[in-house]
Amino acid sequence: MWYQSRLNLFKILLSISFVWTGFIVSAQCNFKPIGHRGGSSYYFPENTLVSLEQGFIEDIYAAEVDVRFTADSVLVLMHDFYIDRTTTGAGEVEKLSLNYLKTLDAGSWKNEKFAGTQVPTLKEALELAGKYQKKLYLNMKVFAPKLIARLLKESNLPGDIILLDPDDLDKVKAYHEILPNTPLVYFGDLPTNIEDQEFYTTLKKNGVVAIEIPADYIYNSHDNRMEELREMVHTNAMQLWAYTVNDPAYFKFLKDFGIDALETDRPSEAYQVFCNNGVGGYFPEKRITGQWDFNQNLNGTIGSKMTVMGDTSVVGQKVRFGTTTAFHIPSIENKATNVALIPAFDPQHALRFFSNIAPEGIPGGLDCDNTYSLVFDLLKPAGKNTYTTILQTSNNNSDDGDYFISGDKNAIGVLEQYNGSFADSTWVRLALVFDLYKERLEQYIDGNLIATLSLPDSKNGRFCLNNNWGVQSSNFFSDNDGETNPIFISSIQVRNYAMTASEVKWLGKPKAAKIESVILAEEDLSCPQFSESVKMVKTSNELSLVANAGDQVNYKWEMNDGKGWIDIRGTAFRNQMSGTLRIVSSPEQYNGYLFRCIASNDCKTTSNEFLLKYTTTSISLGLDENNTVLVYPNPSDGNVFVDLSKSSGKSDICITSLTGIKVLEQKDASGICSFNLNPGTYLIQVSNNQYSSCNKILITR
Repeated sequence: MWYQSRLNLFKILLSISFVWTGFIVSAQCNFKPIGHRGGSSYYFPENTLVSLEQGFIEDIYAAEVDVRFTADSVLVLMHDFYIDRTTTGAGEVEKLSLNYLKTLDAGSWKNEKFAGTQVPTLKEALELAGKYQKKLYLNMKVFAPKLIARLLKESNLPGDIILLDPDDLDKVKAYHEILPNTPLVYFGDLPTNIEDQEFYTTLKKNGVVAIEIPADYIYNSHDNRMEELREMVHTNAMQLWAYTVNDPAYFKFLKDFGIDALETDRPSEAYQVFCNNGVGGYFPEKRITGQWDFNQNLNGTIGSKMTVMGDTSVVGQKVRFGTTTAFHIPSIENKATNVALIPAFDPQHALRFFSNIAPEGIPGGLDCDNTYSLVFDLLKPAGKNTYTTILQTSNNNSDDGDYFISGDKNAIGVLEQYNGSFADSTWVRLALVFDLYKERLEQYIDGNLIATLSLPDSKNGRFCLNNNWGVQSSNFFSDNDGETNPIFISSIQVRNYAMTASEVKWLGKPKAAKIESVILAEEDLSCPQFSESVKMVKTSNELSLVANAGDQVNYKWEMNDGKGWIDIRGTAFRNQMSGTLRIVSSPEQYNGYLFRCIASNDCKTTSNEFLLKYTTTSISLGLDENNTVLVYPNPSDGNVFVDLSKSSGKSDICITSLTGIKVLEQKDASGICSFNLNPGTYLIQVSNNQYSSCNKILITR
């Protein structure tokens, strides 16, 4: 069977299910983790049911979701006004029908394992929140209080299962009038006089429970205004919330300041810092957040697809696809390779890409990322213009490009710092490593460092990449005055960190198989190590599985019901992204499941596999070790064995469904008895004149 290599016999002792060891200490903590864009969007696709459920399992207080109208007036979850970044479709949400949106894949851009995830309606999200008894915090991109009231009524859910975010006092009053039982979180401008009592009184009497501000209001404050705001909010029996932070050091800063709730893509790690004095895990993990291999389209091999900004019907402004052979250009590693021909874009056109780098560190004034790496496999034919633009961080192509190939020798650089050279019509691998905190750019050709450029005052400036906040895209191969030439591209990759010289060296030259999606851990990085095996611990009202690989790692639990390892799912679980997995209800239904914990920094370590053996339904009358009943395997593919060979005398076996319907019965049984059952969950009762027992078994076939 599926676990026989580790356990040949699933044995349930009727008198003792297991020995409890240890205790979980849970201090009271009033901090409220708010899952940004749908529960837990650091690893899961934002504004989807899978992200919502993950956040609920992580035990967030509320999931912040973004809400928009479709063309047929249905409220759906979507942050951007267009769907290009997070789905396989394109266009503006308000111009598309729900039926069309439901045909799209809204998950694979984040990870292939989420392929097939749909764009959810607000009603579907409400029903899931009701199932987990959690809250939805609605970031309303449209104003629709009456429709929300109707959805709550249709779903038979209380008004306080949601929170709303009015951004002015008129909306505060309108929301409260139509939804008097729904708490509000004020999201608008603060008064000029931060101590204006009338402002807080108006909010309070109209159902506002909290005021939310950008976290950098606090970080960048140069006077006592934010402290005064906190005191006024608390004096008026409201809370002060902030958004959006993922960095552990920033968690600690906001905790010391005294905020009450925080929007974050990493709610479990925030909770560690705010409530358990933890370090907030390992952050940021090295990640490849975007890759495009141009296999006859602009789809992302990793991350979101690219789009062409501007009217592609304009002559000469359309990306063309083909092979190196079809384009009559040199092959890569002597193999015909899929490539794209990027035209010489005019100022109205650009190749738009999304870095998908989550907010890291202290958000800057431009809300963008200051450390990242770009890798290009490219071939530049001879062109008529002096410059060929590679990178353009201006979203609307309104400024000069930010990186160029220049002159007859194809020197590379910017700001009059040009170095190196390569031949026209030759494939090269160009790597650009930006560390704007250090105000520098390292540039490599075929793995060799060409030069390090100085980029003065570049932090949060010209060269930083737009991230997942407001403006979320940047451009390739465009310039505001057309300083560019046509160029062939085989592969492009974006990483969320500044690569080391040895890592770029390892990538080497262009490959026919495209840019390798391998991340090399730092030489001095110690991979996580579990100090002991997974343990099962019981408190007064729940069961927990506990693993420990240290503080500066990120945790994730998986389970296996016999069909392979999957992410933790179901209302029974909490804290899936911590070292302690809580099973808050009916642990016996997971009897026979394997569980394991994965700890990661930039490398991963997996714990031992723990086989859950737990029953609360066992009955024992004078049973000792010589009267052991063995029921195996559990779960089963249909063939179940009851071993009575160690029991004295003969026994009666009765198998019933959970609703009490008798399925099978055998009188005067002894030895090993075999039964074949259909998929489902059953109770197997074994009794004689000395004892009685009842075991639950799962049939998974």
